[in-house]
Amino acid sequence: MPPIESVIRTLFWFFLYSILGWCVEVIYAALKEHRLVNRGFLCGPLCPIYGIGMLVLLHCMRQFAARGSTPGVLTVFVVGMVLTTLLELIGGWVLFKLYRIRWWDYSHLKWNLGGYICPQFSLLWGLGSVIMVKVVHPLLLRSAGAVPLRIMAPLDAVFLVFFLVDVGASTAAAIGLNQRLQEIDELRAKLRISSDKLTELLGTGAMTADTLLDEQKLQLALAKLESRDNAAELRAELTVRADLLRAKLRAIDLDKLGTRRLLRAFPRMQSLRYGETLASTRAALVHLRKLAGNARQAARQAASNAADKLRRPEE
Repeated sequence: MPPIESVIRTLFWFFLYSILGWCVEVIYAALKEHRLVNRGFLCGPLCPIYGIGMLVLLHCMRQFAARGSTPGVLTVFVVGMVLTTLLELIGGWVLFKLYRIRWWDYSHLKWNLGGYICPQFSLLWGLGSVIMVKVVHPLLLRSAGAVPLRIMAPLDAVFLVFFLVDVGASTAAAIGLNQRLQEIDELRAKLRISSDKLTELLGTGAMTADTLLDEQKLQLALAKLESRDNAAELRAELTVRADLLRAKLRAIDLDKLGTRRLLRAFPRMQSLRYGETLASTRAALVHLRKLAGNARQAARQAASNAADKLRRPEE
């Protein structure tokens, strides 16, 4: 096969299996979490680790065939399990070194290695390799393998441009997530440092994100300050804290194609540097969305009541 044709067909299979891998991840998340989640590091429907894994696995199978031996199910299982596990380990480690974030974490499973890999998923990768090599790839080869180069080459070009743009955007989102976590971590540190006098005055624990985000709790805290001589100053300080925290969280929550998507796509994401902040940010975002939903529901109810009042004839 000429080199140019080899490159075109290799890219084609890479993108095809990256898309199929993304579909598998989305289906798995939907069954587990009962909702649709755009899984994967990239924004688009591509999981490159699956594309790379299948290319390497198919290359190994071709090496067996070149030596005159057809790999059996056990061989495909073992080779696939080892290769995909190594790929998952290397990929997770590289991503961690680049962004100081562990995008997936198997620490909750037995016999895991650093949270990057575990035997339970390795067995699944082996089983998946058998299904892909023995069933899926032969079926795809009959149809997709017959696609002429004049069609395959433009498709590769379009997907390649899309892929490179997506990598750039997703990398920027990952860097932005670290920056946002740093900002929130610094803000939380400032809140802890300056909370002692409010703790003494209010008779409660340090002002938590839950208190600052919940309007009712915040107003109760403010009400306790009314009898103080410097009530106005303390109320202003507490209000500024709440506004700052909400602004930081909304900055993440409104970034639908970036940091928010990454938080949803990797529910077990772990940050070495901002682990506590990441966990509290997740919880605070859920709380913030709940409050926003309650506010929208209240607004709709008020609008409905007003409309009913206008329609109701005057008594």
